[in-house]
Amino acid sequence: MRIHEGNYAYDVELQRDPSTQLPLNWRFVVYRLRPVETPVANGDATTREEAEVQAVNLIHKLEKTDPGRAA
Repeated sequence: MRIHEGNYAYDVELQRDPSTQLPLNWRFVVYRLRPVETPVANGDATTREEAEVQAVNLIHKLEKTDPGRAA
């Protein structure tokens, strides 16, 4: 699922064990959307909510460190 936040977006996906299909953790990937969509960071969390919070916090940090790209 892709969620947009200004000039950035993030995907959150449930990772599963390939042999048992049991849930392992939640993975998030943060993308810079302009000028070309580029993955800039990723991480893991134990819950979906935690993954979304980490992704949004990372986007806010990126916007502060790169103000020329901020929306």
